Amino acid sequence: MRTNYHTHTTRCGHAIGTEREYVEHAIAAGIGILGFSDHVPQPYRNEGGSNIRMRLTELDSYVDTLLSLRKEYRRDIEIKIGFEAEYFPDLFAQLMEILNPYPVDYLIMGQHYLGRADECIYTGQATADEGVLRQYTEQVLEGLGTGKFSFLAHPDILPFQGARAVYRKHMEKLCRECKRMDIPLEINRLGLYSGRNYPSHDFFSLAAEIGNEVIIGYDAHEPEVLTDERAYEMCREFAGNLGITPNEAYRIKSCGLRREEEMEKEQN
Repeated sequence: MRTNYHTHTTRCGHAIGTEREYVEHAIAAGIGILGFSDHVPQPYRNEGGSNIRMRLTELDSYVDTLLSLRKEYRRDIEIKIGFEAEYFPDLFAQLMEILNPYPVDYLIMGQHYLGRADECIYTGQATADEGVLRQYTEQVLEGLGTGKFSFLAHPDILPFQGARAVYRKHMEKLCRECKRMDIPLEINRLGLYSGRNYPSHDFFSLAAEIGNEVIIGYDAHEPEVLTDERAYEMCREFAGNLGITPNEAYRIKSCGLRREEEMEKEQN
């Protein structure tokens, strides 16, 4: 049974298609578990917010839509409700308070920005600065250490252009700590298919050496990618060439927030 837990919705402002279309394409692809993980709304101090994630006012519609589809398609596919989130130490406790009333199954970490929420060092910017690489690994590991994240999406998002020995030093620490915490690393289909700097051969060679658990994430921003076997096979080949066997039937671990069945027990 194939699973995917990295799926976006139109609420993030850079994805297309309805949630129903994603579900139906997943069923057609033989996906047994489909997790939605749109970009979480961050409780920014200013009202300007962000143009790459849903607004706080959209949380109810996001969850309600997925709960309805989960019930409707329960005989065909298992639907999970999650979010992709950065770890911002100055906002994380507040974010957990906001999400706690909702039936959230999981969080995945996709650390697109570093520092405090109002600093925003973009991790997709090429750099030879070891300080930025160190900050990335330290902030990611601090976030994963909260126990709230189920896996690390595009762990190799940062395009480091400095010495390979420096890259290895910091990414080896990241891989070893992820293995210790039982956090899978994602081979990102979107990055591979669109020719981005990730997934990185250097990074996943290191993950193969250390023995990290690896999964494939579609990072779906349009429904049709879920039935694109060519793109998925590219991820398999990328992994296989490095001696990695992805866990394609990975069952997501709960992030410790309140899940739907727990809320139902409270109500009864």
